[in-house]
Amino acid sequence: NTVSIKLEIVDAPPAPAPAPAPAPAPAPVAPADENNRIVSEHISAGGSHTCALRENGRAECWGWDLYGQASPPTGTFWSRIAFAAISAGGEHTCALRPDGTAECWGRNNHGQLSPPSDDETFTAISAGFSHTCALREDGTAECWGLNDDGQSSPPGGAFKAISAGVSHTCALRPDGSAACWGSNASRQAPSSRSGPYTAISAGDTHACALRENGTAECWGFNLFNAHRPPSGEFAAISAGANHTCALRENGAAECWGVRNNVPWFGYGQSSPPDGETFTAISAGGAHTCALRENGTAACWGNNDSRRSSPPGGAFALP
Repeated sequence: NTVSIKLEIVDAPPAPAPAPAPAPAPAPVAPADENNRIVSEHISAGGSHTCALRENGRAECWGWDLYGQASPPTGTFWSRIAFAAISAGGEHTCALRPDGTAECWGRNNHGQLSPPSDDETFTAISAGFSHTCALREDGTAECWGLNDDGQSSPPGGAFKAISAGVSHTCALRPDGSAACWGSNASRQAPSSRSGPYTAISAGDTHACALRENGTAECWGFNLFNAHRPPSGEFAAISAGANHTCALRENGAAECWGVRNNVPWFGYGQSSPPDGETFTAISAGGAHTCALRENGTAACWGNNDSRRSSPPGGAFALP
């Protein structure tokens, strides 16, 4: 799965929302290829902002920007900054340059912008609520930022995919089994699940994965049943704060979890537009974004700070 890899107060959210929505990781991070090249993650919905990559690698973000999380570095006229993968978190964003080095921007109250080494290279990256995790070329995981629940303390061994949630992180081993770490208060972070799975995504208090046959499996607990997937096969999946979205094999989007009529939580984030098909999808705090086949972006859900109002033009496709 190659979707983003994959959460607000210059203009504070209006009532009734009293605080920023918790942010899960963006869409699941797909495994690096056999040559350990960077996995391309092109759109990612965070807590209250969204980021995507243009075809030339330029990052573009929209939505809440109090901490600069929606203001990616651009470089100079003579030396433009390009990225190969991007991930929007709670109040920060991280991306990988083509050479695999990481660059992050936004809030840094827990060190979530600061990888241990400036020159270390990675093949995948995922920004959680207040922590960030990435995979090295040898498949081992490295995390930085908030670690109050152990979400930044990955186990040893190699992984082929990783997804940072709010207070937990999940990853896939080379054999497709899942390992999670961090808060397990809602049983969202089991140390091992046999699978095998092909994609994984950590949300707020739940996580979801795709089995080899394309069916979805979720664990943890969510008051709005974001951990209860419908039957059938999917090609991509992304766990948000209180909802989960996935793409069917034909590109149709399907979401479950919090509904539109739930006060304080339901903003339409679980109601994708009818009749459209997509190639990538990412569930955020209270909104969802996806890429159409022509590269244009569509978003739905909470539109405070215009987080669900993407700019025009085409973005890079997975």
